[in-house]
Amino acid sequence: MLLALDIGNTNTVAGIFDGKNLLHQNRILTNRDSTAKQLVDSIDNWLTKAKVEKQQIKSAIICSVVPLVTAAFTQMVQELFKIDALILSSELPLPIKIDIDAPQQVGADRIANAVAAFAKYGGECIVVDFGTATNFDIVNKSGDYIGGVLLPGPETSMAELARKAAQLHLVEIEPPEKVIGRTTTAALMSGLFFGTVGQVDYLVERIIDEAKFNKPTVIATGGLAEKFVSYSKFIQRTEPDLTLEGLRIISEYNSR
Repeated sequence: MLLALDIGNTNTVAGIFDGKNLLHQNRILTNRDSTAKQLVDSIDNWLTKAKVEKQQIKSAIICSVVPLVTAAFTQMVQELFKIDALILSSELPLPIKIDIDAPQQVGADRIANAVAAFAKYGGECIVVDFGTATNFDIVNKSGDYIGGVLLPGPETSMAELARKAAQLHLVEIEPPEKVIGRTTTAALMSGLFFGTVGQVDYLVERIIDEAKFNKPTVIATGGLAEKFVSYSKFIQRTEPDLTLEGLRIISEYNSR
């Protein structure tokens, strides 16, 4: 079995694969102060609930955008499973080519998403990952990762606005009935929700034009994806486990 760990700025998602099958999944808050011992206890408890023996985990791969906690997770894998985790970066052998000016800067989660999207749908494809940041990642017909777009995610934008504007407050990310808000809360909800949809569709349209794509597959993933997909003109697929799937593919690619 494979343990795949996707360490994000807000949440860490762990998945257990048996071959190509994702058997179990767990989501925890990413705590930058977590120690390896705390992570050992947390993962061990999860395995117990999932009825998975530690000895069944034969390999592990880590995708992290939080360098402060990568070492703790790496140590946890060593202590709990007596194996060394594969750490995803652009320097690993990959089933796609990273064709950008600074490959070492691309986030590991973005690599995993691009690999999984291309493996499942081929090129041309655009992944929109709704998380702490909203990430756009683009793969062409040849399987070349050609770049992307990054912007603050809706929750991040809302939190920063509420922090800086004395008379504004946090609101839920939900689609309001109308664009024109007749209260401050309704106006905030409209701007947050429909503003995100507008950003996504505008950027996808520009990406398609600039990359000279014909009929790309546009895929949504990330914790907030389900809220927005039905309102977008371009998103065709929702893949909540895309990053974990990419980690599985990369792990298999590196074990040949």
